[in-house]
Amino acid sequence: MKAVMIVYNHGITEEVDEALEQLNIRGYTRFLDVHGQGSDKGDPHFGTHIWPSKNAVVITVIEDNLVESLLEKVKEINADAEEQGIHAFVWNIEKMI
Repeated sequence: MKAVMIVYNHGITEEVDEALEQLNIRGYTRFLDVHGQGSDKGDPHFGTHIWPSKNAVVITVIEDNLVESLLEKVKEINADAEEQGIHAFVWNIEKMI
């Protein structure tokens, strides 16, 4: 099992939801109104008057065989909406209850 955390501009929530649905990934947790900025480029997402946009985060724990397909979907979203910002991080799950 792997945990995949997807951090993205809230403006592309529909695209992220669609990717999860297409891969039949039902179990996830979403965090809203997350603030941050990319390490390379793009505007900060601080939810302030100066930097009004915000991020969201989805964390899902999925079977290993789904990880590459999900990462491909994230790459596709990024290619279509690069200025919005989306990143995915993957780590091993040792145990789960």
